[in-house]
Amino acid sequence: MDKEISFKFVFYILPFFPIVTRGILYLKFQKEMNDILEKEELNKESHRTYIMTMAGFSFTGLLAMVVLDATRPQGYQFTIYYLFMSFLGYIFALNLQSYKAKRWQDQLATASLDMASLCLILSILSILITNNFSPAFAYPLSIVVILIWLIDHGLRLKFDSDYLKEKRKIKDDKN
Repeated sequence: MDKEISFKFVFYILPFFPIVTRGILYLKFQKEMNDILEKEELNKESHRTYIMTMAGFSFTGLLAMVVLDATRPQGYQFTIYYLFMSFLGYIFALNLQSYKAKRWQDQLATASLDMASLCLILSILSILITNNFSPAFAYPLSIVVILIWLIDHGLRLKFDSDYLKEKRKIKDDKN
């Protein structure tokens, strides 16, 4: 029983991985996080359009899974949880787009977007793993999808880190 609870706990905390990685980036570049964003960095409207589309997708999936689980209970608990977290992540990022002005707000919005996209992927994987799909199909597909997300996330963290290092260097050279 204890192993099952701790195993499930891991699945509940997975969505927070991007929050932790963005938090580490924040800690590494605390001075730069209070900088006011430049006009091209704000890009609020294009972000809002993307976020609204994905929030709608998450909400639709969440609603469908809640209805499906109510009519044919098949253990969609994690799927519903991940879709709910995805929807919340997109809505939170959308709200942040309205008033972000400093770099830390942009990083928080990005962390929320990363969490939301990871949750969408996890919701699909939870359906693959908890239903009667062949392990030969479900496990390799799950590994590939998670690896793609991790590579993308890692690259974007690296690009942000390199950008912030350059900002720091420019600021240091002025002083």
